[in-house]
Amino acid sequence: MKTRFHFTQGEWAAALLMLTIILASNIFYFFYDIPFKPSSDVHLYEAQFQQFALEQQRLEDSLSAIRHQPYASRAKSRSDTLPPFKSQGKKTLYEIVKIDLNSCDTNELVTVPQFGSKRAAKLVEYRDKLGGFHSLSQLQEVYVMQSIDTMKLKDYLYINKQKIKKLNINTATYQELVSHPYIDGYLTKLIIHHRERNGQIHDLDELQRITHAYPELIEKLRPYLVF
Repeated sequence: MKTRFHFTQGEWAAALLMLTIILASNIFYFFYDIPFKPSSDVHLYEAQFQQFALEQQRLEDSLSAIRHQPYASRAKSRSDTLPPFKSQGKKTLYEIVKIDLNSCDTNELVTVPQFGSKRAAKLVEYRDKLGGFHSLSQLQEVYVMQSIDTMKLKDYLYINKQKIKKLNINTATYQELVSHPYIDGYLTKLIIHHRERNGQIHDLDELQRITHAYPELIEKLRPYLVF
């Protein structure tokens, strides 16, 4: 080949170097010109991201619509989505045992709501002086009971009127009469003075005539006096 082309050794070296550069340039151009093809995984991630963005937008639109919706409509729409409620009925946890107000003691009374030991003791003390209760409204006559709605106590208390202790107005002593909450000292003196001078008192009408007591007081005394 040297004899045919008449190239020197240096010229052959330069020609080989030039050929190498041209070949390398072609190879580099071939690989550089290949278009980049994203993998299927990238496309999958892009699809998931777009789906997430659409879901977020849908939720935001729904919340915006609810904020501008009247409250009654919102409540109705929420109730439409809830499952129907099945009432199981009220189950009684325990049965309330009513207490007889004319025979109970303080230990029984403290089991009633709003009753403490002090209130129970005052109530029993007043009951014993009175001879027993004939109406729940009389509880308001006890100072410590005035802050309680006595009508609410009817679920826990009842009154056995047969246990009311009656006072014989013709035989009771001065101390027995004046100890009753409805009979004061002046009324007691009038009763005893009449008994000493005129004998027995026969009924409530006679008692009112000799004492000039108010009709309201006579009615309050009616369940407690015998003649």
